[in-house]
Amino acid sequence: MCAVHPELLSLHACGRCGSFACAQCLRKGPRDEPLCAACHDRVPADALPWDRRDELGTLRAYWQTCVAVMLRPTATFERARPEGSVGSSLGFAALSNLAASFTTALFYLALIFAIPREMMEGDNVSPRGFRLVGVGMFGAMMVMAPVMGMLVALINSALDHLVFRMDGTGQPFEVTLRANALSLSPYLMGLIPFCGMYGAPLWALGLRIFAYRSMHRTSWGTAAVGALAAPLLSCGLFFAAYAVMAVVGAAAGIGG
Repeated sequence: MCAVHPELLSLHACGRCGSFACAQCLRKGPRDEPLCAACHDRVPADALPWDRRDELGTLRAYWQTCVAVMLRPTATFERARPEGSVGSSLGFAALSNLAASFTTALFYLALIFAIPREMMEGDNVSPRGFRLVGVGMFGAMMVMAPVMGMLVALINSALDHLVFRMDGTGQPFEVTLRANALSLSPYLMGLIPFCGMYGAPLWALGLRIFAYRSMHRTSWGTAAVGALAAPLLSCGLFFAAYAVMAVVGAAAGIGG
C-alpha cells in the first residue's frame, strides 16, 4: 500500500527512501529512477557551473565547478545531472590537464631563461638556441597536455565502464565519461607548481568513487571497484612485467 495514501495500491518503491508510492505520489528522478513526491522535491537535479559556461564564461564555470567538486563532492555529485555530451566532458578533462602542467612548465621555462649566458657559452652552447629549445618544449607541452588528458580520460572511462557493464549497471558511457572528467577537478592545484602533477591524481582517484556512486546510482563497493580496478590492474601488470624482466636478467647473468 502507498505510504501516504494507505487506501491506494503502490506502483513502485522510492529509489531513495524505499517508501511505497501510488500513482499520485510516484515521480521520476533525473536519472529516470522512481521517486516518491517528498524525495523528488527534496533532491532536485542542478546544472553544474560547467553546464552554464555559455552564461558564466568557460574559465569562471571551470573554476566554480572545481571548487564545488573538491570541497563538497557528495552534495555536488548527488545534485548534478549525470548526462552530458562527450565534447563537454573532454573539454573539462583538457582544461584540467592544462591547469595541472601549466605553472610547473612555466617555472622550468623561467629557470632556463635565468641561466647566465656565460655558463652556456662556456659549454659551447648557443644561449639563444638553448632558450628557443626551452620555449619550443613549453609550447609542445601546452599542446600535448590537454590532448593526452582527453585521450587518457577516454581510455580510463572505457575501462571503468566495462567494469560497470559487467556489474549490470545500465547507465550510458557518457555518464561514466562525465563522472571521470569531473573527478579531475583537483588538477586545478597545478596552478601551484608541482602540486597538480604529483598530488592531484590521488585526490582525483578518491573523488572518482564519489562521482561514480552518485551518477551511476550504485553502491560504494561497486563505485570503488569501477574507479580502482583499472589502475590496480595496470599497476599489477607493470610490476609483474618488471619482475619477469628481473628474473630473466638474473637467469641470463647466472647462465653467463
